[in-house]
Order: sequence, then C-alpha cells, then structure tokens
Amino acid sequence: MKISDRLPQAPGRFDIIASTGRTATTFLAAALDQMQGVAATHEGYRGSDKDTEPLLPLVNLQNAAAYASEAAARQTVADLRNDQNLAEALQRSQAERLIDVAYYNAMIGAEILAQHPTARMIGIIRDCESFVCSATAMEGEDPLPVGWPDPDKPLTDREKFIAMGRIRPGRKSPLKAEWAGWSAIRRNIWLWRETNLRLCAAQQAHGARVVLLRFSTFQKTPEAFWDLCADFLQLPYTAGSPLQAPKKMVNKKPLGYQIGAAPTWTSDEQAALDAAQTLIEKTAHYAL
Repeated sequence: MKISDRLPQAPGRFDIIASTGRTATTFLAAALDQMQGVAATHEGYRGSDKDTEPLLPLVNLQNAAAYASEAAARQTVADLRNDQNLAEALQRSQAERLIDVAYYNAMIGAEILAQHPTARMIGIIRDCESFVCSATAMEGEDPLPVGWPDPDKPLTDREKFIAMGRIRPGRKSPLKAEWAGWSAIRRNIWLWRETNLRLCAAQQAHGARVVLLRFSTFQKTPEAFWDLCADFLQLPYTAGSPLQAPKKMVNKKPLGYQIGAAPTWTSDEQAALDAAQTLIEKTAHYAL
C-alpha cells in the first residue's frame, strides 16, 4: 500500500514542505512549480521568483511569534493561510494544487494541518554539522540569511529585517541568559535543534499526514526522494522530470563556507552538536 492510499484526497488541496533551510528548498519549489496543475511557492513567491508579487501572504515576524506561542501560530494560519487566501492563490495561478515550501512551515505547519484537514506536510532534515557550516556567516553580507550570523558582524537592513523573524530562546527560557554569550555556531546548533523538533512534533501530532525525509537522500538518490514526494503528495510525476529545475532558481552559497568543520569547533560547541544530532535522530521517524 502506498502512503497516499492511507490519506484523504481533495481537489485544490494545499500542502507544505518545511526545513531549517539550506536543503535545496529554492530548487524544490522551482521543480514542483514545473509540474502540470501545480503552483508551488517558496516562502510565498511562485517558483521562488521574488521579482513578482507573492502568490501567498508573506510570513516573517509571525515566524518568531509562532515559535513562542501556540496561540500566535493558530492566529497566523487563520489570518494568512485561511481558505480564502488559498482559494485566491489557486484562482490566480489557475492551478489545481498549491504547495508552499518555506522555513516558517516548521513553526506553523502543525496548525496548518489542524485547520486544513486534507493538507499534508513534508519535513526535510539535514545533518546538523553541515547545516551549521552552510548557515553561519562570519563576515560580509549574507544574501541568503538562514542562520544566526556572528554576533559582531555588521548587518544590512535586509539582514536585520529577516533576523527579526528568526527564532531565539523566549523570555522565560532558561537559555535566555546564555544566549548573549553564545557564538554563531552555538546559536545555529540551537536553531537546527528547535526547528527539527517542531517537524518531529508535527509528525507526532498528525501521524501519516507528515513525512520526514533526510536531505542526504535527496543528495544521494534524488529519484527515490522524488518518487516518495510524488506518491505522498499525489503529484503528476514523470520520472526524472522535476530534477530539471531552472538553473536560475537554484541558490548557491556565493560567499562560501566561513567556518571549519566540527573538529575545529570549541568543546562546548561540539558537545552541543552531538546532543542535538542524537536527540533528533531518536525523535524523527524517517520515510527515507
């Protein structure tokens, strides 16, 4: 029995994909948007094209609020991902299916599933070390700011705005006092841990409506990755076709990695890495 056979089907359905970022999400949105009858957005923009008007209402500051409060997550979905929002997006795109690929879906995904009973969610989990190496900016402007930069790095206005929506320990968290003294590496280990715990929590709450996949599967066996996505989301899939996403839609890391691998980190950073990776591996139930 396929995964899709166990789940309800509905025309005009809205589905979501979530991750920490640095998991080829721009590519995924562009590839999905090439499929017949599918409108796929990256953080609200059709096919990740930021030069056009967004197809879905944008989420930024609400991301941090949704992390801090279930009520805020509930309200964000009610305001920005309600039936009217989705119907208008489907009408504008003239598509039969709508898929949003975004980091913030890790924070509001469980609530999207609660408010939209036919929606499904794919969570993509990259290993912690490579995510931190990719997401940590120590100098220069980061054109793709996913993680926390070095605390002493000057930020552009765009970087500051995006940082306003990035999650951090709440006021009542025992880690709040430690945060100011943490390095960018330590902060991004925490970011990775908390984001993926939300993906795991969505899976625990909604069962078969959530599939978790390893990013390494996409890297090593992309055909198997796409086969599972197509089955789970019931997409009009032709083997290999989504792998030819437009090159202009594929993000690159123009500044390169600015930190070394884990053996070059401090002992505290290495301990935090090991603890975070172990926790997620014990908690996540992967389909691939």
